[in-house]
Amino acid sequence: MTDTLTITDIGAGGDGVAHDASGRAVFVPLTVSGDVVSAEVDKDGRGRVVEVLEPSPHRVTPPCRHFGICGGCSLQHIDAPFYRGFKKDHVLAAMVREGLAVPDDIGAVFIPDGTRRRANFAAMATKNGTVIGFHERRSANLRDVPDCLLITEEVRGVMERFRPFVADIAGMGKKMDVLIQCADGACEIGLTGKIAPGWEAQQALSDAMRACNLARISLRARDYEAYETLLEARPFYKRFGGLSVTLAPGAFLQPSAEGEAALSRFVVDGAAGATRVADLFCGNGTFTGPLMEGGRDVIAADFAPDAIAGLRRAGANASVRNLFKEPFAGAELAGLDCVVLDPPRAGAAAQVAELAYSSVPRIIYVSCNPQSFARDAAVLVKEGGYALKKLTVVDQFIWSPHTEVAALFTRD
Repeated sequence: MTDTLTITDIGAGGDGVAHDASGRAVFVPLTVSGDVVSAEVDKDGRGRVVEVLEPSPHRVTPPCRHFGICGGCSLQHIDAPFYRGFKKDHVLAAMVREGLAVPDDIGAVFIPDGTRRRANFAAMATKNGTVIGFHERRSANLRDVPDCLLITEEVRGVMERFRPFVADIAGMGKKMDVLIQCADGACEIGLTGKIAPGWEAQQALSDAMRACNLARISLRARDYEAYETLLEARPFYKRFGGLSVTLAPGAFLQPSAEGEAALSRFVVDGAAGATRVADLFCGNGTFTGPLMEGGRDVIAADFAPDAIAGLRRAGANASVRNLFKEPFAGAELAGLDCVVLDPPRAGAAAQVAELAYSSVPRIIYVSCNPQSFARDAAVLVKEGGYALKKLTVVDQFIWSPHTEVAALFTRD
């Protein structure tokens, strides 16, 4: 049985929102405001489009032939003005829920497609050939995406050159995740899963290193574990400003060079005039290096030992610290001209609570989660007396509902 639904909005997760005859909210993927659709609706209020009865004026033909089947993108069917408005509105809605006023002029940087230098694919060799791609929408099946529009040509080249080796490395019919990451002319592969037994797999790994011209290949058994290097031809360096940092296997980088540059510009511009800066949740030094270029005294901290070790070797003043449990406080914050925060999706509640009662005149907050950002921003504004001076949306998770935010808070 199907319902006729009119899509009135797009939710934070990227699905269209409608209401059925009883007034219940229904979430319908791959729709846009203004669509009238026939949809099957389950007991949880999730809809599946059977037919688009009246297309919205904001609906366009998706540029990728895999869209709708591949689970990698969810917003290719929306025209550019509406898509960009959704990204900004997504951030503003989170802030309004926290009772925050926003600057009149909100900046926005929209990164083009074909710029992803880091992508995690699923791979499996079958009797019909080797698939390297993404899971199909709501399915365990894999979709081969050799012409994916998100990735750089460098990543695509590694993906295709690695394809012939999957059968021997993973074994026929065995699924394996393949992280491909390229930066500053070097590329690496991180595998998640099990290497097939036997000498053939070891030979295939060695051959893949040469064929793909990789800096290294690493392995972990499952998600969220650390990668361990299997083979390394040369160190994998990444420059951040004046720092040349040796990256740990699978180390996190901003998804695109363009996105990294946009965020770094915001941070450096926001720190103009500051001489003593703390870069907290610093990661591999994305902002530490550019901040140091101005001759600033920069203190960096993060809970990732490998990242901090790389920063120290590069010459940064960096320390391992769990800022969720042991935030900078009191005397450590005194004398700082600026604090930069770039926390994980969970936000920086403990550190923000300390900053709210500090004397730090300027805070720059970079976030990949508008909800946790808005929560932390409310503490800085309402309890700390900070003013939100600048806000920029950076969209480098193209055609997805995810959005990054960069904000500058000051206190007179």
